[in-house]
Amino acid sequence: MINSINSLNTLSYTRPNESVSVAAKGVEISYNPQDEMVMEPIAVNVPNIRASNSTLEGENVKFAGKERITPNDEGNYVFTPGTRKFVAAHSLATVQQTVNAMEEKLGSEIHWAFGDKQIELNPDAGIDFNAYYSRDSKSVNFFHGKDPVTNRQVYSGSSGEIVSHEVGHAILDSQRPGYFTSWKADTNGFHEAFADLTGLFMATQSDEVCELAAQETGGDMHKPNCLAATGELLGTSINNKVGRNATGGNYIRNFINDFKWQAPHTVDPHPSGSDPLTTEMHSWSRIFTGAQYDIMSDMVARNIANGMEPARAIKEAGSESMGLLAQAVKLAPQNEITYRDAALLMLKVDAQNGGQNHDIILNNMLQRNILFEGDDTPSDMSMASIVPDRQATITLEGPEFGKFSGAEVSGRVSGGLTAMSGDPGLELAEDMKQLIQNGSILYTEPNQTVSKSDLFDKNGNAYIGVVRWVDGKMTIERNGMIS
Repeated sequence: MINSINSLNTLSYTRPNESVSVAAKGVEISYNPQDEMVMEPIAVNVPNIRASNSTLEGENVKFAGKERITPNDEGNYVFTPGTRKFVAAHSLATVQQTVNAMEEKLGSEIHWAFGDKQIELNPDAGIDFNAYYSRDSKSVNFFHGKDPVTNRQVYSGSSGEIVSHEVGHAILDSQRPGYFTSWKADTNGFHEAFADLTGLFMATQSDEVCELAAQETGGDMHKPNCLAATGELLGTSINNKVGRNATGGNYIRNFINDFKWQAPHTVDPHPSGSDPLTTEMHSWSRIFTGAQYDIMSDMVARNIANGMEPARAIKEAGSESMGLLAQAVKLAPQNEITYRDAALLMLKVDAQNGGQNHDIILNNMLQRNILFEGDDTPSDMSMASIVPDRQATITLEGPEFGKFSGAEVSGRVSGGLTAMSGDPGLELAEDMKQLIQNGSILYTEPNQTVSKSDLFDKNGNAYIGVVRWVDGKMTIERNGMIS
C-alpha cells in the first residue's frame, strides 16, 4: 500500500503501475535535506528526475524560462556547494524528492492547483533573502543575498528545509486550493505550518540528519537540535542584515516553543517582547507547528522506550507524523480549516490505523488549547459532518479600518468541523480588521502600477490581500503568492 503511514521508503517511490524507467530510477544529484550551516550536502539518486536536452527536469518540476544545467565531468549532477549549478541541481532534486515522499503519504498523485503537470522552478530569481510559491506564475522561487557580516553569498535554494517548505505550500494548494481564498488566521497559519512541517518531515527521512539529531539530543527532541530549527543560514543572514535578532535566533523559526491557541480576535496585534505571538500567519503557525513537533518528539521517546536506536526512532516518528498530517489533509474541509479541525482529523486518521498515537496527539493538542477536555475522535466524523461554507460580501466601514474603509471584500466563512454560528458578514469583518492591524493587506492608490516586489512587506512576507481598484471602487483581493 503506497499510503502506508509507516512506510519509510521515500527515496525509491514510483507511482502505481509505473515501469522502472530511467526517469523512475533518477540521476545522481546534489541534495541537502537540512541546511548549509548544519551539514554538507550528499549525493543521492532521486526517482522521477531525468536528464533531458542537456538539462534536468522531473516528473513534477522543470526549470523556469531558459534555465539550463549540464552534468559535471563524471556525467552526474553533483556540484560544489555555493555555486549556481549546485543551487539549481539541489533545488530541483528537493522539489521532486518532496513530491515523491508526499505522494506516497497521500496515496495519490499530486496535481498542481494551476493545472499543469510540472511546477516551474526559479532556483535563483534575484537578490533577496526570501523564497515564495506563486500559484499565479505556477512556480516556486528562490533568491540570493550577501551576508553583511560573513560576506558570504547565501542562496535560499541551497537549503532543503526552505525548498521543501515552498513545495509544501504548493502541495497543500494542490489538495485544498480553497485555502487561498480564506482570510482566517487558523487557515493561513495552517498553510505556513504545513509548509514548515513538510521541511521538517523531509529532513527526518535522511539517515545523515537523523544521526546528527540523535547525537545532539540523545533522543530527547526537546533539546535544541537541527530538526527543531529551520532555515538556519538564511535566518542568521536576515538577522545580520537588519542588525538585530529579528527571527528569535539563528534560524527562521524554531519548533520548540510553548505557544497556545486563543481566540484570534483576542490577540494583541502589536505585543511587546523579543519573540511575541501574533496572528500574522508565520507567527500564528508556530502554535500548530509546535504541537506537531511535540507529537513527533513523544513518538521518538516511545520508539526509544520500545528498544529502537535514537536515529531510527527519529526517522520512523518523522515518517509516521508526515503520514498522519497528509491523510488528515485528505479529509479536511475544502475552503477553511481551524487548528481544532486538523487535530480532530489527525485523531480520526490515527484511529483508522489502530489508534497507537491517540493519547500522544490528544494530550499535546490539549496542552496547546487546540483541543479541549471532552474532545476526542467523534465516532460519526465524516465529510457529512463538515458544516457547509457561507459566502459573505461586505463593505468595510468604520474608523477601525482606516484608509481601507469603503473597500469591498468577499470570502467564504465558517466552513469546517468547528464552524461558528454567528453572522458571516460580522465574522469576515473581524478577520479583515485583524489582517489590517497586522499589516497583512497592501494598500494601493487608484491607477497605481503594482510590481511583484510590492506584494511583499518589509519583512519579506507576502501580503495576504491587496487593494485593487475597479471602476473607481476599492476592493480587497487575495494575493496569489505565499512565502
